[in-house]
Amino acid sequence: MTSQLNTQSEIFRHSTPARAPANVGLSATRLALQLYARVSPQKAGQLFNRMAFRPSRLPMPTRYEYLLDNTDSYTQLQHGSRTIPVYSWGQGPVILGVHGWAGAGIQFGAWVDPLVEAGYRVVLFDAPAHGRAQGESTDLFEMADVTTRVAASVGQVHGVLAHSIGCIAAARSIADGLQANYLAMLAPPVSLAATMNSLGRKFGLSPEALSVHLQLMEEQFGASVWDKLDMEALSLSLTQQGLIVIDDDDTSVSPEQSQRVAGNWARAEVLRTSGLGHHRLLWSPMVVDTVLRDLG
Repeated sequence: MTSQLNTQSEIFRHSTPARAPANVGLSATRLALQLYARVSPQKAGQLFNRMAFRPSRLPMPTRYEYLLDNTDSYTQLQHGSRTIPVYSWGQGPVILGVHGWAGAGIQFGAWVDPLVEAGYRVVLFDAPAHGRAQGESTDLFEMADVTTRVAASVGQVHGVLAHSIGCIAAARSIADGLQANYLAMLAPPVSLAATMNSLGRKFGLSPEALSVHLQLMEEQFGASVWDKLDMEALSLSLTQQGLIVIDDDDTSVSPEQSQRVAGNWARAEVLRTSGLGHHRLLWSPMVVDTVLRDLG
C-alpha cells in the first residue's frame, strides 16, 4: 500500500521543458526500418534486435563533469574483458546510483554534494557501453550484475538511487541478493516488455518485425526474460522503505507505468511532480530534498 506525497511546487507545475530539436538521425533510422520491414520483416526485426542492445552514449551533463576530476576515490572494476569506472565521494553509509539506458553515473551529480554534506558516501558507476565504460552493447541482466558487483566492492549499501530503466536493473539486483535499506526510483518503467513495445512504436516498427525481435530476446535469455524483468512482479518482493518519483509530463516513461510499480510496493511513497519530464527529475531540488528527508 503506497502513500502519496502531495508536494508539488508551483514552479514545477507551470514550467515547461524546452522542446528538443528534431532528431534527424532518429527520423532517418525510423524511415529505414519501416522500408526494410516492408521488404523483409524478419531481417528488419533482426536489425532492430542488434540496435536494441547498443545504447547511444548521451553527452554527459557538463554542469557536473568537474566532479569526475574531484572524486575522493576512483577505481576500475573488471567485468569480463571490459573496464567499469567507479566513482566515490564522501564517507559514511553508501548511497549507490544506478543510471538508465544511454545514461551515465554522473547524471546523479546533483546528489553528490547534498548527500556528502549529510554524512553519506556517494558511489556512482558507468554500466558497460555507457559513459566512460568500455563496450558497445549490453543488456539489463548485465547491468543488474554490474550493479551487484559494484555494491559488493564498496561494502554494505545503505540506499540505492535508480533512474528509468536503471530501476529494473536495481530491482533485479536486489532480487538477486543486493542488500539495501532504502530505494528511490525515478520514473521506473513497468517492465522490459513495455519498454520494448514503446521502443518499437518510437521507431515505427511493424508488429511482424517487432515480434521477430521479441522472439530473438527469448532465444537469447529464455522465455522467462519478461517475468524476471517485470517491475510489477519485482516490486512485490521489495521490503525496503522507498520512494517512487513520477512526473506528469514524462514522455519517455508514462506516469501510468510508474504508478503501477508503486501499487505493488508496500513500503513506497509516491512523489508526483509536473513539468520536469524524464530527465530533470535527476537534478530537481524537490526530489533531492525528499530523499534526504527519508534517509533521515
